[in-house]
Amino acid sequence: IFSNTILYIVHLRKYWCSYTVLGKEETGGKDMLELHHVEKLFLGDKGIHDITITFQPGEIYGILGRNGSGKTTLLKCILGLLEVDKGQILLNGKPACEQLQDIAFASADGSSLPYMKGKEYGQFLAQYYPSFSMEDYLHFLNRFELDAQERIASLSKGGKMKIELAAAFAQHAKLILMDEPFTSLDMYAKEDCIHAVLEEVMEERILLISTHDIAEIETIADGCLVLENGRLAEVFTMDDLHEQGEDLKTRLAAYRPEKDKENRE
Repeated sequence: IFSNTILYIVHLRKYWCSYTVLGKEETGGKDMLELHHVEKLFLGDKGIHDITITFQPGEIYGILGRNGSGKTTLLKCILGLLEVDKGQILLNGKPACEQLQDIAFASADGSSLPYMKGKEYGQFLAQYYPSFSMEDYLHFLNRFELDAQERIASLSKGGKMKIELAAAFAQHAKLILMDEPFTSLDMYAKEDCIHAVLEEVMEERILLISTHDIAEIETIADGCLVLENGRLAEVFTMDDLHEQGEDLKTRLAAYRPEKDKENRE
C-alpha cells in the first residue's frame, strides 16, 4: 500500500513523460540506451542471448525473471563489468562502457567500501565522478536517516542499500541501474526509496530495476521486460498490461515452472 503522495507523483510523472515525448522524437532520442543483439554466454549456454531493446530518457523499466534468467548478467554487461561476446550497448550513440561517468549502479550485494564512513565514501566518489554532488549525497543520507559519520561496515543490510541508493542518486547519471534495491528495506524505507526514484526520473534519467518485488515495480514502472533462460521473452508497458485487464502477478504466472504450478493446484 503506497501513500497518496507517491500515487500523485506517479500520475504527475506519466503526464510529464507524455508531454515531453515529442521533444524526444525531435532530438533523435538523445541519451537513449540501445542494446543491439547483445549476447554473453558462460559454460553450459548460460547467460543472455540476442537481446535487442531501446530505452528512452524519463523511463523506468523493471527487469523481471526467475533466478538465473540473466537479469544481473544483463546489468553487468550494460555497466561494462562483463564484456559482451556479440552485439552493441550504446548510450547516446556511443559505447556505454566508455561512459561510466554517466552510469550509476546500486546493488543489494553492495559495491561501497565498508571500511569507510558514509561521508568519506561520498568524498571518495566525488573524486571520480564529475557530476557527483556531495550536497545531494548528504541530503539523501539524512533523508534515509543515516549517520554520515558511521562506518558502512556497521550498518544493517538495509542501511548499506541506502548508502548505495544515496550514491547512485547523487551521481546525477543519465542511466541508473538497480539490482534488487527494495529487498532489504523495511516498509517505510521502501516507500521513501520509491518516492526518491520517482523524483529522480523527473530529471530525464533512465532507470532499470532488476527485482522480484513486483508490487513496487507495478506501481512505479512504465514497463517491464521479462527474461527467461537468458532470452527476452517479452516487453510490455504497464498501461498496455492494465488495458488488457491483467496485473503483473497474473502476467508473470505464465513463466512459473510447471512443477510449481502443479504443487499450487
